[in-house]
Amino acid sequence: MSLVTMNINGHEVKAENREPILKSIRALGIDVPTLCHMDGLEPYGVCRMCVVQVKHGKRTKLVTSCNFPAAEGLEILTDTEEVLQHRRLMAELLLARAPEVKKVQEIAASLGITESRFKVAETSDCILCGLCVRVCDEVVGASALGFIGRGKERVVGTPWYVNTDSCIACGACTYVCPTGAMQMETLTKERWRRELSGKERICRYARMGLISNKVCPNNFDCATCEVDQRLFDEFGTHPILALAPGLSRQPKQVGHFSLIEDRSYFQGHTWAKTSKEHTRVGLDDFAQKVIGGISRAAFSAKPGDVVHRGDPALDVSNNGHRATMLFPISGKIIHINPSLEDDPSLINEDCYDRGWLYTMKPTNPYEDRITLIGPDEADQWTQDESDHLFSLLTDSKSAALSDGGELLHNFSRNLEKNDWERITNSFFSGDK
Repeated sequence: MSLVTMNINGHEVKAENREPILKSIRALGIDVPTLCHMDGLEPYGVCRMCVVQVKHGKRTKLVTSCNFPAAEGLEILTDTEEVLQHRRLMAELLLARAPEVKKVQEIAASLGITESRFKVAETSDCILCGLCVRVCDEVVGASALGFIGRGKERVVGTPWYVNTDSCIACGACTYVCPTGAMQMETLTKERWRRELSGKERICRYARMGLISNKVCPNNFDCATCEVDQRLFDEFGTHPILALAPGLSRQPKQVGHFSLIEDRSYFQGHTWAKTSKEHTRVGLDDFAQKVIGGISRAAFSAKPGDVVHRGDPALDVSNNGHRATMLFPISGKIIHINPSLEDDPSLINEDCYDRGWLYTMKPTNPYEDRITLIGPDEADQWTQDESDHLFSLLTDSKSAALSDGGELLHNFSRNLEKNDWERITNSFFSGDK
């Protein structure tokens, strides 16, 4: 990770080069209002509520912090009079368009604005923030929504204003809408109730790929469904936002091992993925392949426990070989993966998704971003670890490599005790 040093309201901070400066601002606990921003989506900058003042060299300007890149030597001020005047103007414009929207009222009130000088011919609860369109496209991958028209005629809707089979009624658009204007989920469910029958009434979570093919017994009344509540509890957020099937999350091969770019990695071969206020953690592909066929997995912490980076997270076993995997971050345990107690092989089958370990509330997300191995470093780190592993296995007398020098499947079962201890001390201690 390439780090740069910036100054925010007199505080010197380090940030990843070219990441949006809003991340560093919020990591300091500074409140900057946003209406069109959500972690995990490409920055948009359309609401312009997140404007801050940036000085670089002799030049000073106002920028939208959600999409302005971090750079060495930036001086950032978040509450100058010029910044506040700009936010007040934006708040007035939004209040004129959406006077009944609670979120708009709250932001305006925080800036001392209770009414707008501006008048519009027709008010609307939709502020055209684009969150619904972008989450459907970028995260869900359904692309069932889009902007239609231009200028004052611009609205959000389905292509050509017709019902679309692309919508799976996941509710992500409704979940992220800051104003309550989005009703796509409700409209799709109403249409399904009218048009679908019998085996056609497939549960929305089956459509999302979260459960096996299931017919809805509840007339698509998800709010009263135990499956709906269980999945929200397990993921700590909207399930499809945690899984994000629309993102480019196909594993990338680095030598014999795979990585996913939306994760950060710990030296002990566990990963962390942050979604809103929670972080999910698990074992990486290197760990599950080195450990081999996991026959037993025992959690070292339970919901409510407060743990620290480097504390024991999971004890795993394969054919008598044991390893203790470590927490990649510090924080409070919110959930454990209940499926692993019955089927620890999920870690081998799908270590980055269904084989996750814990959902946590991190103690210091800013420190996690700086300390963990990010996408820019992960490739080289994995290659170095792979080279080190092959060096150890080549020197070992155990049968771990094929005649062609490839890793044997479940090779750890063949390792002598001393070789296994050398492997665990080298790769899973986190002490590097």
